Amino acid sequence: MCAGLHTGLEVDAYADANASASALLRLAAILDTQCRHADAATLLRAAQIAVPPLPGVQARLALSLSAAGEHAAAREQFEIVRRGDASANAASVDKSPVESRLHLAFSRTLLALDAPEEALAQAERAVADNADDACAHAARGDALAALLRLADALSAYQRAAMLQPSLAWAHYGIGTMFIELGRPMAALQGLSYALELSERMQLDTGAVAQACTPPAPLSFPCLPVHASSTSAICESIGLAWAKGCQLAQALPWFERALELEPNRATALRHMGNALAMMRADDAALACLQAARRVRPDWDKAWLDEAGLLLRRGDYAEGWRAYGKREGQRLLESLPSCWSGEEPLADKTILLVAEQGLGDTIQFARYAPQVAALAQRVILEVQLPLRPLFDEVGRDWGVEIVARGDARPDGDHQCLLLSLPRILRTTPDATPEPGGYLRAPVARRALWRERLAARSATGRLRVGLAPAGNPQFKNDALRSIPLAAFEACFDLPGVDWVIPQPEIRDADRAVLERHAGVISFGAQLDDFADTAALLEELDLVISVDTSIAHLAGALARPVWILLPHFPDWRWMHDRADTPWYPSARLFRQTVAHDWDGVIKRVRDELSLRVARFA
Repeated sequence: MCAGLHTGLEVDAYADANASASALLRLAAILDTQCRHADAATLLRAAQIAVPPLPGVQARLALSLSAAGEHAAAREQFEIVRRGDASANAASVDKSPVESRLHLAFSRTLLALDAPEEALAQAERAVADNADDACAHAARGDALAALLRLADALSAYQRAAMLQPSLAWAHYGIGTMFIELGRPMAALQGLSYALELSERMQLDTGAVAQACTPPAPLSFPCLPVHASSTSAICESIGLAWAKGCQLAQALPWFERALELEPNRATALRHMGNALAMMRADDAALACLQAARRVRPDWDKAWLDEAGLLLRRGDYAEGWRAYGKREGQRLLESLPSCWSGEEPLADKTILLVAEQGLGDTIQFARYAPQVAALAQRVILEVQLPLRPLFDEVGRDWGVEIVARGDARPDGDHQCLLLSLPRILRTTPDATPEPGGYLRAPVARRALWRERLAARSATGRLRVGLAPAGNPQFKNDALRSIPLAAFEACFDLPGVDWVIPQPEIRDADRAVLERHAGVISFGAQLDDFADTAALLEELDLVISVDTSIAHLAGALARPVWILLPHFPDWRWMHDRADTPWYPSARLFRQTVAHDWDGVIKRVRDELSLRVARFA
């Protein structure tokens, strides 16, 4: 049995332990002011062994770990603090600012751990604790942005900037939201100001560090977990210029970001895309591959690389890169994934539509080819497409189900957009290049009557689809205001038909000015109706949207209007496409120049009208 310690010696031991812990806390606070957060966290962990435990250590450790980017460990500490009383942990520090700061930092950690809903809840608690805390509003903006609530995020950042005009975080958020909302030029003001503030803050931080003023050991500083790095801001300025198609102005900003942070994967990717838009493919490919070396499993960089390769006709490598997208990797983790190697002779396979309506229309062409290999093929399509595929699916020997319906049991499954790689598609060997779809017989009779009631026999019937889905991320580059086509509406002998059910408000005003343009609106209930209408037209003119794919799949004459930097499937420079022999491609020669494209369309259409007459 060990002899007990003398009471006086025990008191001295406790005093020494507490003194050591206090010294560790003070040094940790100094390290945090120097942005050495990992070192601060190490000292705070050591301070935790003090007996009795010093108040505030758990909360300070959570903040330092969060600022150091050790988010899994930080979350554990935040949960410990949350289970206790934050104000008690903070000792004599005023409760509200402490709790607000903890909620704010916890929000940032949760966001880094890809838990945006939880992050938003913490940010909103921070705002509730201190409604005048600009950082709390900016953290709320970050969480809303991660949830794609872009307009709400913009409002949150603007509130933060109003409360604290010198907060670079707020102005950076405003700029990035303008980029996401399709207003890249409007983003530049906020981003430029954010850069100025960030550089000024770095100078001020350096001056404070030089002063060596020791902070209080149990202080709860606004640790720079929110600080937007200069490289991030430079990258976003470059992205704004690139999104505005001002590529020459974009490149120096990406270069500056990479000078500051050579392994910044996002800057490498954006620079690669800008170079690709400038047709500097080799340099672009080098940038994208460098981004992948930093983040090997980054599916966005793989998709960009795939697009570059496919656009220039390198289908073998392009399909391989496309196979690295997230959806395919997730499917490959399942034993039911069909790689093309497994025999299908006595098997059932499900073909899954994974992307947009146009993609499903384009790649459903492979279903008959798979049906020749398998005992049973089930093709899953989006609900608006099911009536279009039901009838033709029977001819293919393929069962059709709608997304959201119960899936039949099967042995294998495969994503539709993986079939070109598995079946080794090349630009010279595209299966079923046209005419593989048709409208259901009953719908064709219905729409023949409807169109005849509004369009006289002997006139050229031209369908016009000027816009795609407004939610598509690059819609601003591909869609055209209907007003841009008004000069075409006076061509004699032409009946113009809008084969889309939804008309944008600005386009609706144009239709009111041109009563002769035919629009059936909500009568187009699904794509079977649209297909039946297209089959009654002499020509379809469309931007790069599902109508263009449908017309090509029906083998209808279609003129597809493309932006200067088109989607990969249209390749470079060609006026035709192996995917749809009935299609003709009209490309912008200069970015944003739809007027030049429409003039060529009008001239060609005039010749076609003359021949038709």
